[in-house]
Amino acid sequence: MNDFTQLKENTNDFAVSCMLNYQRVYKLLVKELDKKEINEHALYGYHSMAYSSYKAMKTYYLLNDSLGHQEFDDFFEKAGNFSREFTSSRETKHSMQYTFFYYGELVQAYNRLANLLGANPFDVPQ
Repeated sequence: MNDFTQLKENTNDFAVSCMLNYQRVYKLLVKELDKKEINEHALYGYHSMAYSSYKAMKTYYLLNDSLGHQEFDDFFEKAGNFSREFTSSRETKHSMQYTFFYYGELVQAYNRLANLLGANPFDVPQ
């Protein structure tokens, strides 16, 4: 097993955990948009778990030069954009239009990374 193969297996765990929790955030926001009651604690908890996985993955990436692929950089950029927009929209209580837009971009970036890592893609929201 070469160095990149081992590193990508380790990185895959971070990436999948991150996306599963960002997906949970997205699904709760959709539910809220449909005027259904949501658990705010769960919403912020899922975001915290996703953000923690994203930051841990980025640290692991920065410590391992063999992971130097554009797909990682794109994913990190989109995850940061989504997290900032999510936090901003909750703070200012403004429309979630941009939050949903950034989530779509995040999923697309993840799917490119998943292709590199050999992971399953996520459905891109319509």
